[in-house]
Amino acid sequence: MKINKEILWLAEKRIEDIPILKNSIRGKEANLIGSIGEVLFEKFIQEQGLSLEKEEGEQEKYNHDYVIEGKFTVDVKTKERSVVPKGYYDCTVAQKTLDHQKPDFFYFISLLKKKDVLVEAKFTEAFMLGATDEITLYRKGDVWKAGEIDARNGKRIRVDCQSIEIYNLIGNDDFINILKKESHGTVRDGVRKLQSITSH
Repeated sequence: MKINKEILWLAEKRIEDIPILKNSIRGKEANLIGSIGEVLFEKFIQEQGLSLEKEEGEQEKYNHDYVIEGKFTVDVKTKERSVVPKGYYDCTVAQKTLDHQKPDFFYFISLLKKKDVLVEAKFTEAFMLGATDEITLYRKGDVWKAGEIDARNGKRIRVDCQSIEIYNLIGNDDFINILKKESHGTVRDGVRKLQSITSH
């Protein structure tokens, strides 16, 4: 998805009154990255003819970002990249998050940030990567401890986390089909269907 001026404007408006998290490394930009992801996810879901509500409950909003079709809880994880994501790239969820967040699905988005010597670095494109449930995240993912070095890319892991490679995520078409087909079933039915698809 292209990140146009409208999307950026909507995202920037959202963070005007959002405080910068204590000990945040990226500060305001971290809020902007997350906000862009939210705007894109809402657009993506609504274009599929599905309803979603932003979680506003004082306790629930710390567990998930959205409720889709009145039943599926989804937490959106957005990160910045300087290159187009490949299938073997990781999507991560911090262990601290997993300790208290139990949404039905985590959904991952990557923002492509291009740098030009003539203009300020900016977000130009977004990649809607797909979703996973917690069971699949643990079953097909890897556990990382803060300070460990990922030998595949030489990067030091910042915080304890669980990662899963993009090609192990449920793709967008299948994710939407699960949400639509299971809209009259139960959340557990949808999660079971997701696990069945990702096991192949």
